[in-house]
Amino acid sequence: MNVQVMQTRKADHPSTLNSMAYLALAWKQLGRHHDALNLMQQSVEVHNRVLGPDHPHTVSYQSWLTKWLPEGGTEMACVGT
Repeated sequence: MNVQVMQTRKADHPSTLNSMAYLALAWKQLGRHHDALNLMQQSVEVHNRVLGPDHPHTVSYQSWLTKWLPEGGTEMACVGT
């Protein structure tokens, strides 16, 4: 259902961005690590572009992404694979 909501909302709308991040969190909790990492990476990239790197949501989701990456890395090895 979250995927349908994201598809019907404007892609750069703050609510859509938050939906992306929380869908990524749900996928991570369900063991869909690859999907979760990819979606969170996309979410962080769009948050940075739309809201800026200092916005509280951008900072929070970047923190989640960093924690999910192996060894706290800054790049995702699985993006695009």
